[in-house]
Amino acid sequence: MPKPLAVKFKTISIVGLGLMGGSLAAACRRKFPYARILGISRDSRALAQARKKGWIHEGTSDLKEGVRSADLIVLCTPLNIFPKMLQQFDPYAPKGVLVTDVGSVKGDVLRFVESRKWKRLLFIGAHPMVGSHERGIQAAMPDLYDRGFTFVIRSRKSNPQAYAQIKSFWGKISPRIIEMGAEEHDQVVAEISHLPHVVASCLTLAVSKKSLNYAASGFRDVTRIAQGDPSIWLPILQSNRKSVIQAIQNLEKILLE
Repeated sequence: MPKPLAVKFKTISIVGLGLMGGSLAAACRRKFPYARILGISRDSRALAQARKKGWIHEGTSDLKEGVRSADLIVLCTPLNIFPKMLQQFDPYAPKGVLVTDVGSVKGDVLRFVESRKWKRLLFIGAHPMVGSHERGIQAAMPDLYDRGFTFVIRSRKSNPQAYAQIKSFWGKISPRIIEMGAEEHDQVVAEISHLPHVVASCLTLAVSKKSLNYAASGFRDVTRIAQGDPSIWLPILQSNRKSVIQAIQNLEKILLE
């Protein structure tokens, strides 16, 4: 794969400072040492911790102020509030600002973006295949994004220059980039990520309380991902409902054979 084009960013605004956003802020400080990293969060404790650790230069709870000078905005919030966020900061961000995300479903977001005319933003979706069942900035790790690859989502309607720049950004953050369309992406992650979460969650409900008292490391390992935050996972499963149902049906067919 050709090496991504070098792109310089003066200000990178990260919206949401949980596990993914906090880890990304730390990664950006290492990979873009001359960029100003700005964190946006309603959680004052997350902002304070990110500043204390040196992961961000500045922090704010005001979305409008946080995007006014951004060259790049990265959405690291739950999937279901992406549309609201995009609509809120579009009038205030610089014209031509690049926007990307870390969401694990791409179809709904891309359809929303492409159904509207935006005043200022240029959106290119992405999905880093990293994470943890833990949540919050206290679980953030500076090397989290070094541990996996990143999907960058192709679309015929995407601005070619914006796509190249976003690909370059993720190429600095992630060891490997995989380019894929939104529909194919959602089918793939339904099978390798969303289905395992559903199965693990169902398994915890299928075991009786009596038997659970004797569960050991094997059961713990198989069900670990069921500890994922429902506020994050429910929107994911709802957004990718069609592909997840297909994956469940495929599993059911195997079980019944």
